[in-house]
Amino acid sequence: MKSTSVIIALISVGLWACKDNPTQPPAPEAPVIVSVQMPAAVYQIPIQPAGIHVHVEDPQGVADLAGVTLTVRAGNAVVATLAMADDGQGGDLLKGDGQFYHPLDSTVIKNRTGQLLLEAVATDRGNHASETRRDTLTVLTGKENALPVITAVTIPEIIWSDSSYSPVLLATVSDGDGLATLDSVRLEIYRPAAPTPTWVLALRDDGQSGDGASQDGVFGLRFDPALLKNSRNLYTMILRAVDQAGGISLAEVRTVRAELAACRTNHPPLVSDLSAPTTISRSATPNIYLLAVRAVDPDSSCDDGIARVFFNSFRPDGTPASGNPFAMRDDGQEGDLGANDHRYSLRIQITPQNQTGTYRFEFRAQDRNGALSNTLTHIINVLP
Repeated sequence: MKSTSVIIALISVGLWACKDNPTQPPAPEAPVIVSVQMPAAVYQIPIQPAGIHVHVEDPQGVADLAGVTLTVRAGNAVVATLAMADDGQGGDLLKGDGQFYHPLDSTVIKNRTGQLLLEAVATDRGNHASETRRDTLTVLTGKENALPVITAVTIPEIIWSDSSYSPVLLATVSDGDGLATLDSVRLEIYRPAAPTPTWVLALRDDGQSGDGASQDGVFGLRFDPALLKNSRNLYTMILRAVDQAGGISLAEVRTVRAELAACRTNHPPLVSDLSAPTTISRSATPNIYLLAVRAVDPDSSCDDGIARVFFNSFRPDGTPASGNPFAMRDDGQEGDLGANDHRYSLRIQITPQNQTGTYRFEFRAQDRNGALSNTLTHIINVLP
């Protein structure tokens, strides 16, 4: 009998313990804080007012939401208790969308530094409350540094890499903290597809870099084209302004083409030194003959180069051959004696079905700019 009383007493104690220390999840009807958007840190005097956005959903829809209370704590002390708004005003973009907003204004951050604890609780019209969402905010001492802004860039589209002329690159910069706080403009130059800059240079506002007057916000650099080493290429230039506090502006990007001044005028290619038989027989064995010609381009250093070398042939009656034009090759294959030696070749075959008589062959080259060379004309007499 005593043991039964002890068990009943223990059960009673357990029931009272549960009653005195309830641990219950929020009601199913309660709103839910989905996300919080806020900066990790703000200055006591920010450049742009910061704010906190709390996204709330409710099983009964956003129309059932009553509001969001934001409690700001510094240690154990309550700094402020704020009612967040979803009214489409101030920093809240759209009324009644479940996105609640409150500015992180002087009520929260003035005369305070260090870490603050922000506690958000959403409630609905049925007085159901969400779980508390806790986030931290660091308040930094003093005034936020205003980042510089590049407002204008002057860079030529083409730089002649074989010229002695140094073009001036210019960037105009502003800064909310004043021009005296600016340091320089960093210039990074990238070759095509390069992951890192090939050169890193600086534009200065010292009145000695092609920038005009000093300390006027116009930064300049006299660019030495010898840096590009007589190249023909596309380069990407990325400019960023830097202030004395280490603040960096958004990047300005320009594409510059390096060209050779010597390549401003395109010169046509030249064909010469033709090698071909003058008389052949349809019945000869073997009946394959090699035609070869030398082709060069005066602008080969400009990457124009030879695009193709070819010939057209004409029958004894003057009609053109059906296979015109015949492309010649310089790859060391199929009768060509050496690859890339500027001598282009092609083997032809004469059969008993070919007409006898005088055949005319016209040899030409064309460069990548479309310019055609001189014409070399050769006559081959085909005998029975």
